[in-house]
Amino acid sequence: MKHTGVRIFILGVLLCFVFGLAGCAGKDTGNPPYGDTEGNNQTKKVTTEKIRVWSDNAHEKELRLKQIEEFNRTKGRELGIEIEYTVFGSEYQDVIKEAMAAGTAPELFRPTMVLVPDFISAGYMVPITDLPGGQELAESYGNYLINNQHIFNGKVYTLPYNLTTYKFIINEDLFKKAGIDRYPKTWDEVREAARRITEASDGKAYGWILGLKSDWMISTYLIRPNGVNVGHVGFNYETMEFDFSAFAPVIKAVKGMIDDNSVFPGFENLDADAARAQFAEGRVGMIPGASFDTSVYNDQFPANINWSVIPVPSFTEDEPAFKEFADATSLLGISVSAYDKPKKTMEVLKFFYSDENAAQMYSQSLYIPFRQEAIDMAKSKPALKGFSDFANIPDKVLMLPTPENIIRVDGTLYRQTISDIFAGVYDDMSVEEVLEDLDKRYNEAFKKLPQTVRDEYRQPAEIISNFKRDK
Repeated sequence: MKHTGVRIFILGVLLCFVFGLAGCAGKDTGNPPYGDTEGNNQTKKVTTEKIRVWSDNAHEKELRLKQIEEFNRTKGRELGIEIEYTVFGSEYQDVIKEAMAAGTAPELFRPTMVLVPDFISAGYMVPITDLPGGQELAESYGNYLINNQHIFNGKVYTLPYNLTTYKFIINEDLFKKAGIDRYPKTWDEVREAARRITEASDGKAYGWILGLKSDWMISTYLIRPNGVNVGHVGFNYETMEFDFSAFAPVIKAVKGMIDDNSVFPGFENLDADAARAQFAEGRVGMIPGASFDTSVYNDQFPANINWSVIPVPSFTEDEPAFKEFADATSLLGISVSAYDKPKKTMEVLKFFYSDENAAQMYSQSLYIPFRQEAIDMAKSKPALKGFSDFANIPDKVLMLPTPENIIRVDGTLYRQTISDIFAGVYDDMSVEEVLEDLDKRYNEAFKKLPQTVRDEYRQPAEIISNFKRDK
């Protein structure tokens, strides 16, 4: 009995010792800071890899770097991702072309529409849908993805990120001085307002201004904004023909203002900066504008006037029949380098395109996000005057690629032709006659393209039908 008691005592001591060690071991090990645990309770190590991103968007560099720093410190650390972000200057296109050819390109880069088709043909780019989660990301953009801009050869390569939008800007002080208490809603009213402003200003101000030395003002300030009245911006996708004649009402209205002497004198020799500077100085009553002009009138040429952003006037007494056209820009594309780190590259792509980041960019007046969800998420209104007005386009459509840059047109191109109308070159012809000849020359050039190339510009019926406003 004595030996039996001793054995029981020794066994009890041993059991206490074993369980005591187990208890101590549990307290010392604790929980892993991140990552999964294996069956043996050891921490699974996360290997950190760099995902390189190249861009030339210098204007948003400061905020973007703050966003990246936060990502690298938090979610990136958990996922084993470190974003290496490089911003280049004017040499960007040359640098990215050289890197692609040498096989040293970053996983993600800012795509330019000049380079994307060539990069895809050369096999330098990867479809977004080839990466894990890419199909779901692409599908979240619905039918806003466009052939020859986001979709090539039936695959999605880029996504829209930010918008350039088009409106109309007026000088409230000159409207008040002329006794105009209602903003123009039609182009006929624009002409009448210009006449009254000019008459009330005694040569110190004029109702309208042009800058014919900058031919981009024709497309950016007249053609694109008036897509809302026409349903296209020069190339009609329903008929698959160029149709500049559809813009006759706005061109005739501007020509009428010239004939009325309501346009700032010397416009033939002004460029865009000179024209916008005159508006900022209070010498012009009305000028079309793009969203980037908010920076012009707040920073480049600070406007010492009361100015407002209003909708583009209609061709008729009725509301415009089409949605507002906006120009979408893609933020990032994917290179073949991403195949080595597909999941992590996709995580970085989603981070850059996130609504949270875009909302911050919007609040600082850096971008008008493509996604309305990002605008709605913004915690504060944009810093620049007028920026939120240009962003107010909930009912929008994206401008589609046109074949204007790949055809060879006999005679002057459309910007120069319209400028010549305003300069009086065609005073012996009607506006309609000039535009009819312009359409003829463009369409003849388009028909010379191979059928396969022309077919690339066909758009699905659902895209075209979406141009019209819901009644």
